[in-house]
Parts: sequence; C-alpha cells; structure tokens
Amino acid sequence: MGGVATVSYCLNPNCPNPSDPLNSTENICRRCGSRLLLQERYRVIKPLGKGGFAQTFDVVDDLGTVKVLKLLNTAGITDIRSKEKLVKLFQQEAEVLSQLNYPGIPKGEGFSFPFWPKDSQEPLHCLVMEKIEGINLQSWLKNRGNQPITPELALEWLKQLAEILHQVHQQNYFHRDIKPPNIMLTPEGKLVLIDFGAVREFTQTYLHQQNVTGTVIGSSGYAPPEQLRGRSVQQSDFFALGRTFVHLLTGKHPLDLHEDSQTGKLIWRNSVPHISNFWSDFIDKLTGRSLLGFIDELMEHSCKKRPKNTKLILKRIKKIGRLPIPEILGGATLILTVTAAVVYWYLTGVQGCAKISLKSFPKGDSLSCGEEILVPYFSLSETQAGVDAFFTNSYKNAVDLLEKAWQKRHNPETLIYLNNARLTAQKAEAYTIAVVAPIGDKTLNTALEILRGVAQAQDEFNSKRKPGQPGIKVLIANDENQPVKAKKIAEVLVSKKDILAVIGHYTSEVTLAALDVYDRNLVLVSPTSTSEDLSNKSYFFFRTASSDRVSAQALANYLITQVQQRKVAVFYNPKSSFSKSLRYEFHRSFRTIGGQVVKDFDLSDPSFIADVAIEQAQKQGATALALLPDGQTSAYTFGNTLKAIKANRKGNLIVAGDTLYGSEILQLVGPEASSRLVVAVPWHHLSSPNREFSRSTEKLWGGEVSPRTALSYDAVMVLIKAIQKNSHPNRLNVQQVLADPSFQAIGATGVVSFESNGNRKEPVVVLVKVVVSKCSPYGYIFVPIKYSKVENLGCVSKSTFPE
Repeated sequence: MGGVATVSYCLNPNCPNPSDPLNSTENICRRCGSRLLLQERYRVIKPLGKGGFAQTFDVVDDLGTVKVLKLLNTAGITDIRSKEKLVKLFQQEAEVLSQLNYPGIPKGEGFSFPFWPKDSQEPLHCLVMEKIEGINLQSWLKNRGNQPITPELALEWLKQLAEILHQVHQQNYFHRDIKPPNIMLTPEGKLVLIDFGAVREFTQTYLHQQNVTGTVIGSSGYAPPEQLRGRSVQQSDFFALGRTFVHLLTGKHPLDLHEDSQTGKLIWRNSVPHISNFWSDFIDKLTGRSLLGFIDELMEHSCKKRPKNTKLILKRIKKIGRLPIPEILGGATLILTVTAAVVYWYLTGVQGCAKISLKSFPKGDSLSCGEEILVPYFSLSETQAGVDAFFTNSYKNAVDLLEKAWQKRHNPETLIYLNNARLTAQKAEAYTIAVVAPIGDKTLNTALEILRGVAQAQDEFNSKRKPGQPGIKVLIANDENQPVKAKKIAEVLVSKKDILAVIGHYTSEVTLAALDVYDRNLVLVSPTSTSEDLSNKSYFFFRTASSDRVSAQALANYLITQVQQRKVAVFYNPKSSFSKSLRYEFHRSFRTIGGQVVKDFDLSDPSFIADVAIEQAQKQGATALALLPDGQTSAYTFGNTLKAIKANRKGNLIVAGDTLYGSEILQLVGPEASSRLVVAVPWHHLSSPNREFSRSTEKLWGGEVSPRTALSYDAVMVLIKAIQKNSHPNRLNVQQVLADPSFQAIGATGVVSFESNGNRKEPVVVLVKVVVSKCSPYGYIFVPIKYSKVENLGCVSKSTFPE
C-alpha cells in the first residue's frame, strides 16, 4: 500500500468500532471480521459524507493514490424492483464515469464491485473514482455568507458547465441532479460535475421499458416538472442548470423564492444585487443578449420551450459574452446600437493601468498609475515632470525623468511609477494589482511604509523577470484611512477589469467598511488589518499579518510565564474594531492561563485622566498595564496612550499591540518606556527569517524598515505567486490559488499560506522591547527581547547582526 494509509476504516455498517487504530496494519477488521483490503488494492481511510442510500469515503490504492469510494447500501429497501433499479443506476454510474473522459467529470475505474460485510445477507455495492480537490458550490456559498456571485462569474461558470453537459449528452447520458452540492470548485477555479448516480441513457426504448414511469430522481427546487412526474429528457438538465444559477446569482435556494401565481415562473431577478455591474440593461435588451433572460429560457416549464441541445446553449453563451456589436441591424436600431457602443467605449476606455490610446487617465480621482502624484510631500521637480510625461503618453520621457527623481530621492511612489512607465514604454505584457494606502496627515508614515514594501517587491520581480515574461504594474489608491472613501475606492477598483487583486486597507475598521464590495469578485490581501472581526468575513479576503489572537496570546504568555505578572489593567478604545478585538483576545488568553484583568479603561474618553487611571489600576492590584489602542487615528486615543505611559511612575511593566511600535514612542516617551515597554509586532529586522530581504531594504531605503513594509512586501509576493500559477490569470483563479490549502509563497516574514477563513496559517509575532542606544537619533530603539541586553544595537548593521 506504499505506506500512505495510517488508518484502516471498516465499511461494515454494523462494526462496533470501524475506526479502530489497531486496524491500521490489518487486512481483517479486529472488531467484526470484515475485510479491510478491498479488491486486494483499496484501503478505506475515512468517511467523507452521506446522503440517501449512498456514502462516500477516502481510500488509498496500492500505488498510494488517494481516491473516493462510493458505497451503496440497499439494506433499507424492501421493494425488490426498486432495489434492482437503484443497483442498476449505481452500476451505470461506474460505466458512465469511465466513458466520459473529460476534465470536468471525475474519472472512474470503469466497474463496480460488491463488498460483503461479515455475516451479512446481502452485499454493499462499491465504485471507485478520482478524488476531486476543492469545495462544492453549496459549501462555497455558505463560506462566503451566501453572498451572490456576479453575472460575469456566472457567465464563465455557465460556459464551463455547458461544456461538461455537452460531453455527457454526446454519449447519450444525462445527469438529472444538477445543483450546487453536486458541482465542485477546484483550487484552479475550474468546475467539476459530480454524483452521476442519477444518470441514465435517455433513449425512448428505456422510457417505454419503464412503462412511462421512470425512476424519480432529482432535488426539490432544481428538478423540472416532468422529472418530478417520473419522466426525464435531456432538457431536464437545462432546467436544473438554470435553477442552479438562480441560486448562485441571488444567494437564495430556489425554494426560498416565490413563483408567479398566474404563469408559474420563478420571481428572482429582483434578488440579483450585482446586475448593475454587468453590461447595461439597455444593451442587453437591444441586442437580445441578456444573461438573466437566457436563464429564464433554461427554466421554461415546458421542456419544448427550453434550448434543444447543448450546442445551442454554448452558441447563446458565446453571443452573450461578446462585446455588443450588431450583426445586421438598420435604421434607428443601428443608431442606438452605435451610440451604446460609444458610451461603452467611453466608460471602459480607461481601466486600472490600461487605457485606449485616444483617452487619458483621469486626474483628481485619488488613483494613479503614474499620471499624477498622490504623495506630494516628498516629490521633486523631476517627479512632477515625469508624471506629466506619463499623463501625455510620453512614456520613454517619463522613464528618464522618473529615473532622475529616483536617484535623487528614494521615494516608493516614484519607484512604482518608474516600473509602470518602463513596462508601458517597452510595450511589455503586464498584470495590474492595486495598493490602497492611507495617504493622510495622521497616517502618512504608515502609507509610506506600505508603499515601500509594495515598491520593493514590484521592482525585484520586474528587474529579474525573464524575456517575454509579463511584468507587474501597480496602481496606487488613497483612501485617507476613511471608511466612506475606502468603500468608494473599492467600487472603482472592482469596476476596473484589468486589476487582478488589491493590497489594503490599513486599519481593520476601514477594511471592514469596504469588504462587502471586494466580496463580489476581487481579492483583497491586507498586510495590516488584524481584527478577528475579519475572520470568515469574505471568500475574497486574505491577510499576511496574523490576526489579533496571535499577538494577544504572545503578550499573555509573556506576562505569565516570563515575568510572572498575573494582574493587569487594560487600556483600549471600545469604538475601534481592532482595539476591541485585541482587548477581547487578550482577556481570553490571559484568563485562560491564570491571569486576572482587574479593570478596563477607555482611551477614547475625552475625560480620561492618565494619573487617575493608573492610580485606580494600582489600587486594584494591577502590576502590569496592557495598552491596546487603535491605529493612532482617533482624536483622543493616542494622546491618552502617551499620557498613560508617562503617568506610570512606579515603573509597572507595560505590554502593547503593534500600534505603539514607532518612532513617535521613542521620541515622546523614550525614558518612561525604556526597559518597561514590550510590544508584540509581526516582524523585526533583527529576527527576520529572510535575511536577504533585510539586506535589500538597507540598499533600497537606506536603513531598516517597519513590519508594515515587510508584510506589504509579502502581500505582493503572494499575489505574484498566485498570478504565475495560471497561464491566463483572472480574478477568480487568483482567489482559487490563494484558497488552495497547499498554496505557499516566500516573503520577508518567511513562508506565507492561508487558512480557509483567510487568516494566515503561520503565527508571525515577535516581542520587542525599548532599550537605550547611543547610536539611535532618539537615544532608544526597539529590539527583540532576546537581544535586549546587547549594548549599542543601534550601531550594528542590521542585516549582518548574528542569528
């Protein structure tokens, strides 16, 4: 068995302990005496699912390949004729799967075989098929909160399923149970139709043999009227296909929608939220290429009114998918159509970093690929001249000017525009991603930290790419860290079809405000939003930073196990999602291991008095303080945090989240924080797992960089890896690659991969401490705790510091 299986699961339904670990090396079950090695080549590993009379299991064959075994148990059927029909359909499923050699259909072994449990009076029936990695569409919808798919995605999936059905119908079979649970979505973004237990030949001979009463197979809400009456034709699959897309486009099961009392037709179009983001209703109606109208045709009550065959369906899909150009139209219709085409051209002439040559990038929209400066504080005259040249399509001139600006001042915005201009001047193929930065007065440093990581990753990739290999363009967007503006920016980015993915936003509150927009069909990778509120929030959300739970656990463990501090007062902002999340996770972790939170203080309260709060905390027995403010954007929070540090005259230990990691702390409260402040950060240059990244940052930016830069770099590397996985990358397959459990990318913080809820698998956290350093401009620096006793770290080259 190749040493793959670690367990042997017994198929006997009456076995008292089918998963007995002692069976792992046996061929006969120790508990019931049934055979564990089937057909001398298959060993059952574990059960997968159950429905009706069938059950599925993971099995491994004699070559070590994991497959799926489907088991039919007819013991509960008393009617002999029904039992025979069910067994015949099961045997036919094995035959069908072996004959339909197509990527969208699981490959079968070509036969079914009986399995006799010990002392059983009748056999169980087995067939083995290819294991399809992925998730079925019903579970996929559930994981994303039943958020509907966009019409664009629906059209792509409809085409895939129609091509699969074409293969099935060409072999004189049909499925008879199409629905979301029977459609798998693979990590590559491809659909696979499963569960062919309902297939049978659709010949009139068979129908007559059934005395005009076929076996009723199908699912309520998806099965057409004729199938529910026991009769099926190939157009029955089309009805179920239409109902499936109603479910996908509305997020609602067909049974949860109403039917017109007079016509009996399903009322569903008013439940499609994203239709406004597809082509205009006017063009659809004018050209007769409406996707929703076609789905209604698939669901006609009379099978004769549905499309005749899959060839016609594929032809209609192709027509819907084409740009709306009239074939042979005349008079007023032609004028209207030309007008519509011009409007369509005008609206779509400029995308993210791609545009029609006769059009210009708009200015003043808080987005730029190089046509305007979004971070004016550090720009030079050469920078302005370079973006002016970019705006007027003088890309070679833009390259020269931006090169000069970059040599004078290493500004990340300049480097991003320089890379974009180079690719455009070379007329090189390129894929576009966007980064949303908080370019505002209070968060300017944060914006630059994020842009440095993005610029570094983009420049590294483009400079090392092979001839003919597509490059990476980056569009910069500014949301000013404002939730309302962030949502508007998200709407714009989703509408720009050349943008494959987005990096952003900064704070968790802002990300939460925009996330429902990205959830339509655009991946968002955040390097800085850590709130637990974002977990399981969207199928399209991922983050390279660990969630607050990781930081909270690290701080709690440090207090209890390393410095034996068991009573803590917590300071936080209850109006901030991030701060509330970190406070909740800290409370839970600290109490779990024997600590006590004696009191919580509201840092956002205008009447907060630091001296009074610290005194209250100490009176209640607090020997340590946990400062968990938000991202330094609230009116009072950050100022009150600084006051609390200064008011801590008894020198209680302070632990904090990464919002207290920065030069402001070193400048303003260095003496008060020295040796007393421990901060949980996701990365530090002195303990970086990627030493090459640390060396590169010194050359590129002239010194050390922040964790935000490292995690932003990782976000780009993650997206580049996902884009490279597909020869024709699109938004859907980028998402599917990232969601694949086996996906991994290497970044500044080491290996990056994701859980099913979008959280990072690897817990990235480093505890750092404020220490004195005579070579730091502030007199103090942050260093990992393990290095806190090494003198004058500020004088040591960071990339050459010993491991």
